[in-house]
Amino acid sequence: MKKGGPYIKHIYWLTEDEEARLRDELRAREIKIKTARGIVCTPLDRINRIASVAPEVWNDSCSRQGSWYRRSEKNGLYLIISSFELEGYGDRRSAVITQSDFVPPRLASMEDKEALSESPGFRDRVPDQWKEVGETEKRIYLRWARRLGSDVNDYDFLYRSHTANHANFIDPHFFIESEDGIIPYSIDRSAHLCSCCVELFQVLGEEFKQKLVAPCPGATIFARLKPDRYLLVESSGPFPNQKA
Repeated sequence: MKKGGPYIKHIYWLTEDEEARLRDELRAREIKIKTARGIVCTPLDRINRIASVAPEVWNDSCSRQGSWYRRSEKNGLYLIISSFELEGYGDRRSAVITQSDFVPPRLASMEDKEALSESPGFRDRVPDQWKEVGETEKRIYLRWARRLGSDVNDYDFLYRSHTANHANFIDPHFFIESEDGIIPYSIDRSAHLCSCCVELFQVLGEEFKQKLVAPCPGATIFARLKPDRYLLVESSGPFPNQKA
């Protein structure tokens, strides 16, 4: 990807054998796949041409957040994030991510967040580990929120915001409408979000043709994404929510 060019990431999910084959194919073209280590979101940095995230990476720095991956049908698959299309892997492409100028018409109030967190669809899918937050992690997220300009000093506020935001991509209350169906969007500013990777990489909300996802603090720090600059995630299908 040329420096300063349009931001685009193609998202693929491969088996271990498919990932190994892709490495061999690209090596023959003198293209090296970068291996993500420790953090899932680093391949989102525009400087990374193509990267692979092995299943075990979801257990590392963001293990609690990785519980969404481990509970999903993608558990055990390799995530490939590429700035170019992969010939011969079209049926494995899950989404395309580009930058958007979207400005949300409304962000969620605390009452909205409570309603989202109590929605039956969300409660049926939330992993137990998501609820188990250690004291060190609480301090980190409060520090990151302040780094992104928030004055929040209550982790419970952040946890409710993180949780409700994921819920909105399971049972959307905040969305815009298009001729193809609804487009759910992140319900709060970047400072108050967590693990945008699960929406960007189609662990949650894959059934929607489009999603608008704001980067979380981790993505702004480790992948240099701009805070509050929404990303458009366009699914490669299928689309149960698409209008006939």
